[in-house]
Amino acid sequence: MQRKPDTIRAWLDYANLRRPTTHARSKTPPVPSTEQAQALSFHAVLDACTKETLSLIPIEPLVGFLRNPYTHCFPMERIFHWAPRDKKYLIPSWREDVWTRGGGGSTSAFLFDLGASLYNKGIGGASTSWFVDEYQARGIQFDRIFAWEATPHDDAEIFAPVPDSIADRMLYYNVPVDSRVGAKHNPWRTLKAVATPRDFVVVKMDIDNSTVEEPLAQQLLADAALAGLVDELYFEHHVINTPMWRLGWRMNTVTNHTLVDSYALFSQLRELGIRAHSWV
Repeated sequence: MQRKPDTIRAWLDYANLRRPTTHARSKTPPVPSTEQAQALSFHAVLDACTKETLSLIPIEPLVGFLRNPYTHCFPMERIFHWAPRDKKYLIPSWREDVWTRGGGGSTSAFLFDLGASLYNKGIGGASTSWFVDEYQARGIQFDRIFAWEATPHDDAEIFAPVPDSIADRMLYYNVPVDSRVGAKHNPWRTLKAVATPRDFVVVKMDIDNSTVEEPLAQQLLADAALAGLVDELYFEHHVINTPMWRLGWRMNTVTNHTLVDSYALFSQLRELGIRAHSWV
């Protein structure tokens, strides 16, 4: 990481350039420069019949320990916006990335937030509201939002911060996620019941319980039909022997997985066509 500061800067410059607030005057995301393209990874959108490449969709590279690259490898005094929870390195999809030929009118967009906390706050910062706002600014409005949160909250606490327009589309399950296959509160069961391959589905998985998250991740890898429903996944994969171990992961991480396993997991998910991001 320290040997290639220019590459890191090119990646973060492009991530910033794709932010709607930066790129507000255009309806399409910017094309990366040559230097930026060399720093990024890409998903190829192919024509199913001809195998022609219709477009290349950029995504953050799998490097470092899968967070903002400035979080650990650089002295804090050199970093203007240092934070393990910083999300500015992420490259979410725009509407034009999702529906490359201008379609999408007959499809739905779903958000599945596993470990939702409350709408506008949580231990790691806002989750559901971040996704709603970021995707809406990129031209994607979620038709339905499914949220799971194990920490008990009363109804007023849950729904007071939720805008009326979002509350009309949101189902909030104040129960733990159940990773058993086919269980009532296994989110994959619900996803299969409501979504089709034509829909756009975003999943965020940050339950802070590796014994629940790891089985869900393996179920996604093992089930081609399920994987075909998920377009974008944000996952905070808790592993041992990383700088995050001293920043809270020690508390709820019961695993023998290391960063090597994270690289393998995200690579496999991306090879399945899922835009897999490392969440914070």
